[in-house]
Amino acid sequence: MAKRVWIWIIRQPFPSMCATFESTGTQHRPGRLIPIWRGSRFERVLWGGFARSERLGWWQSKGCLPVDVPATRFAERSHKDGRLHWGDVPEGHVIRGLWDASGPIPQILIVTRPATVAEVEVFGHDRMPQLEAPLYSSVPIGPEPTGEAGPEDGPRQMELF
Repeated sequence: MAKRVWIWIIRQPFPSMCATFESTGTQHRPGRLIPIWRGSRFERVLWGGFARSERLGWWQSKGCLPVDVPATRFAERSHKDGRLHWGDVPEGHVIRGLWDASGPIPQILIVTRPATVAEVEVFGHDRMPQLEAPLYSSVPIGPEPTGEAGPEDGPRQMELF
C-alpha cells in the first residue's frame, strides 16, 4: 500500500525586499553596498538593515554614528498590493543612516519613522525613511567603477617587448 506524502509549500505573498532607494540612476537595496557620506568623505558600506527613529538614543548609546545617504527617490513595498511605491527625496535632503561598526564589518542601518496616515494611503507601508537636511553632504555619489576599461581609457596593459 502506497503512503501519501503531503508537501506544504509556504510562499511569502510578496518578495522580501521591502525598501529601495535611487541615486545617480542606480537602485540600491538592503544587503548590498550603498554610497554614504561620513564626515567629509564618501564610502560604500553594506546596507545591513533598519533602525527605528524611536530607538535612536539606544542605537547611539551602542556607538552608532549618523551618516548621510544621498538619494533622489525612495520606495517602500506596499502591504496592500505588494508593489513598490516611489516617493521623491526633497532636493538638498538625504536619507538618514547610522554607521554601525559593532559587527565583523561596518554596516549602515537606514533610520525609519512611523508613516503618517496620508503616507500609509500612498505607500501602503507603516514605516518611512527619515529624510533630513544633511550633516555632511547631499552630493550624489556616482556608481562604483566596474573595472572594465572603455575605448576612451586607452590600453590596460602595455607590451613589455
